[in-house]
Amino acid sequence: MKNTALFLALTAVSLSWAADLPTVDVFDDEPKKPAPKVDTEDEDYIPDWVSELSNLPPEARQRYINHFAAAKWAYSKGSFAMCENSLAVCESIYDKNPNVWNLRASALLSQQCFEAAEPWLKKVRALYPDDSVCNLNYSLYYLGTAQFEKCLEEAEILLSEIEYKQDMEPLRHSLTFRKVLCLVMLDRVEEARALVKDISALTFTPLYYYSQTVFALTEKDNTRAIQEMKAADKIYSTDPYLATYKQALIFSKIMEKLSNAPSYTK
Repeated sequence: MKNTALFLALTAVSLSWAADLPTVDVFDDEPKKPAPKVDTEDEDYIPDWVSELSNLPPEARQRYINHFAAAKWAYSKGSFAMCENSLAVCESIYDKNPNVWNLRASALLSQQCFEAAEPWLKKVRALYPDDSVCNLNYSLYYLGTAQFEKCLEEAEILLSEIEYKQDMEPLRHSLTFRKVLCLVMLDRVEEARALVKDISALTFTPLYYYSQTVFALTEKDNTRAIQEMKAADKIYSTDPYLATYKQALIFSKIMEKLSNAPSYTK
């Protein structure tokens, strides 16, 4: 019964995991980065795909913009089939926009279709090796495919990029939680505890409660794990990042490892 309760407490949430992804627009010069670096020599540079997309016939360009907007809206609502259908229309009109590839990967990862997402991740990284959206997606991909050391590396790269950005604190906490999960799954629990030693219930973030959930699981205390999750869900019910903690918990399969809770399926 305790395992079932734990499972239900975790899965009672919308399946839209868009919260930690920077919003991208169809005509962005490049996918958004949390901490863009200014390079005056390149400030006038426009990627070929932006020019090519801008030079489409007006009707085709507007159709493209409409479908990309529809794809982003569908993704934010967890309507992944609709999202992918709209992206497919975009690709049929013009197929070199890396923002489309990022969104495709995001939608597939949200459905735990890790193998299907991988080619899109590789496609973005080939052109934009430092793109933060792709790095975020890769951290989820590695978490969901039990490549925990690689997930730690991706998370650390992103954390170093946003280290001095105050408005990135929610993302910083979400990435730290991914690191906590990876360390625990690698049986490095004390390292995980050290990561969040300065986070308390007075710190305004779901990180405290979800970290405590993980540590309760390591102690085989499912009752406390449920209590910690419920506290986070109540206090942070309007926090757009809350879903990312649940997503990471599910992707890591930590419940299956530590509590024998039933596996989550799409």
